[in-house]
Amino acid sequence: MKEEIICVFLWISTIIIRVQGCTLPVDWDGEWHDSSDTTQDITFTLSDKYVVGWKHQIYSDTITSWTCVADKASDNLLLFKSNQTTAVFGENHNAYRCIKWQKLTDYSYTYLIHANNETNAGDARVLVQSTTDTVNISYACNPSEGLPTAVETVVMVKKDYIQNAAQNCPPQFLGSFNYTFNDGSTTYCDGTSVWDVCSDRTQMVVNYTLCSTQQFYSTHGVAYCAYSTSVGSTYYVTVINADTSVDFSSTYRFTCYAVTTSGGKVFASDNKGACGQNQSPTTKMSTGAGKLEFVAYAFTSPAASESSSNIGIIAGGSVGAVIVTCIVIVAVVICAYKKSKRGVESPATSVYFSVDQAVTSTSRDATVIEPPPDKPNTLPPLQK
Repeated sequence: MKEEIICVFLWISTIIIRVQGCTLPVDWDGEWHDSSDTTQDITFTLSDKYVVGWKHQIYSDTITSWTCVADKASDNLLLFKSNQTTAVFGENHNAYRCIKWQKLTDYSYTYLIHANNETNAGDARVLVQSTTDTVNISYACNPSEGLPTAVETVVMVKKDYIQNAAQNCPPQFLGSFNYTFNDGSTTYCDGTSVWDVCSDRTQMVVNYTLCSTQQFYSTHGVAYCAYSTSVGSTYYVTVINADTSVDFSSTYRFTCYAVTTSGGKVFASDNKGACGQNQSPTTKMSTGAGKLEFVAYAFTSPAASESSSNIGIIAGGSVGAVIVTCIVIVAVVICAYKKSKRGVESPATSVYFSVDQAVTSTSRDATVIEPPPDKPNTLPPLQK
């Protein structure tokens, strides 16, 4: 009987541990850059499911570390509980952070925070509950005000592996641009600027020699696209600063852009860290540096090879179009002149010329045309 009781106790203990247990992704160990925390990098200790970072100011207390207390593997959900408490009207409370994660690469992940916006935590998405409350993953991960949209996607990149996490930038950013930047009161870089995403479709390079106004909180003007998503006609693009180090004061690791196109121009607003819940491409964010307007002078097709741009295609096609257009016009004029000289009536003729057809023509198409030996001033008959 005693042995049976022990077995039952062990079985129940195993069930409790299973229910309350948490398994983190195996890659989550060591230091990571996290776009939701603009004050520091975060550090995972996989062995005890411990996280340092994700700083929150809740009421008058600061939360700086967490422990994963539950997961739901089928939905990629993880529930973290704060290791510190905050006093609310004399009663201690814990903070909870439920995240739904997705793997991008071996060195990068995204996640959404499943929580309501908490007014007493700077409007951050976090759940605050009394330490006497029982909080399970079903309750904590189903906020009463609804789930966040893709706009609020958070990006994590493994420290020292920024280039390994690089993704292609979205179509709106593929090219070389002149740009202007407005910080809410002053416009900079007007007419003397280059923002390049041609040489490498994953990399943004800003020429600080032409305009020294800082972009994406970078000292050296180089960043990589880490993640992008679209909601309606707006793209939300998270880029990661390639500087060796940042000070989380004037330079930061992540910037998120809301981007759209209109009238042949690209418009974008930036935000420090992750994108804001209501971020618009044409409005400066209070937590961002400003808004931008881009005009492309060269573009790179998303379908082009990694190292190619369409500058040569545009130039070559334009020249070819001009040459072929001239040949067609000259031919029509000569034919009309010959007919009128012979007294042959010719009906009025309209000539329609397709630029698309001209661009696909080549110099060889024009130069192989040879007049017949017996009529050197006329064009040969069309081949059937």
